Amino acid sequence: MTTPLAHGVGGSEGLPLPLDLVLQAGAATVALSFLIAAFWWRTPRLRPAEPRTFGVSRWLRYPVLVLALYITGYALAGPRGPENPAAHALFVWLWVGLVLAGVVLGPVWHTVNPLRTIFTLLRLPPGGLRPGPAGSAWPAAAFLLVFVAFELVVPHHGDPVVVGLFLLSYGLSQVLLAALRGEEWFARGDCFEVYSDLAGRLSPLHRPGLFSGLATPTPPGAAPFVAVWWASTVFDSADAPWGTPGLILFCAAVYTAVRWTAGRLDVTMSLIPIAAAYTLAHYLSLLIVEAPRGVLLLIGASPSTWNPQPPPEAIAATQLALILIGHAIGVIVAHDRALAESPSRPPLAVLADELPLALFMITCTWTGLFLLFVR
Repeated sequence: MTTPLAHGVGGSEGLPLPLDLVLQAGAATVALSFLIAAFWWRTPRLRPAEPRTFGVSRWLRYPVLVLALYITGYALAGPRGPENPAAHALFVWLWVGLVLAGVVLGPVWHTVNPLRTIFTLLRLPPGGLRPGPAGSAWPAAAFLLVFVAFELVVPHHGDPVVVGLFLLSYGLSQVLLAALRGEEWFARGDCFEVYSDLAGRLSPLHRPGLFSGLATPTPPGAAPFVAVWWASTVFDSADAPWGTPGLILFCAAVYTAVRWTAGRLDVTMSLIPIAAAYTLAHYLSLLIVEAPRGVLLLIGASPSTWNPQPPPEAIAATQLALILIGHAIGVIVAHDRALAESPSRPPLAVLADELPLALFMITCTWTGLFLLFVR
């Protein structure tokens, strides 16, 4: 049984423009964003802002807990055929849906996280072991790597029993580690909560002001987390047959390339819109087709009643727009961070520092567009 993963349009023939023009548009978008920022963005303009009270009600954590327990139990004890919604819940609603929910509403998973709810209901005592670096997301990056390896490499990962065993083992390990380290473990060790938090920094409803969520300080360990996030989606697009070692090496290469091209600049926040945009573009068809089908499976209805046929040109144009917008925002955020970290340096010197990063982003844009439409 295969995981119900839908990718891009599936070929350059679905593009509304020839591929060479699309690649040129990608490079031009990054280059123009860089030039516009250079001439009209001479001082830092992005300011951190306190989160708004708007958000998801905490009372939703109990229905989400019931739903999570039901899906896990049904995955283990229910039918092992395509009528089981377990794979949709993990690979569609959670992996892709959290990005969309984060961009629109903010970091909702912190509020409704069923693992936090279990921890609270069990009234586990605070951890007695000394925690690692305050707020470090390195543990979450490691767990994210485990998840994407499960999604992309492990055979039969769409089998409901295999999905159920993964959910059960992941949940138990997280609750156990929270019992040892304290409840705040989830904010740095649960990859889905960190995932939701980083995507939620793009939400205009969660924080007022232009990209204010991306102007907040970068939590330690966020850079490797974003590298695994973006690299795993690109790895999926490439359909690479290299297995887990190849995935690990690819994620490490992306992380190294980001650190090398950024130099002394911390550009982690500028990579979040790129990673979020590419995730939504790569899994756009999945969201449109398979997310509602998972709901129909959950309520016992036939998924065949939902069979939309979105025009390939519309899908391709939306994917292209998402990638270009994500990269343009990334360039602006990186430029603003460079100005903020070097207030006394001449603007031309700051631009010189950013040039390797701009070239790296152009390469990322080309790679993303090529894999999305040609693979």
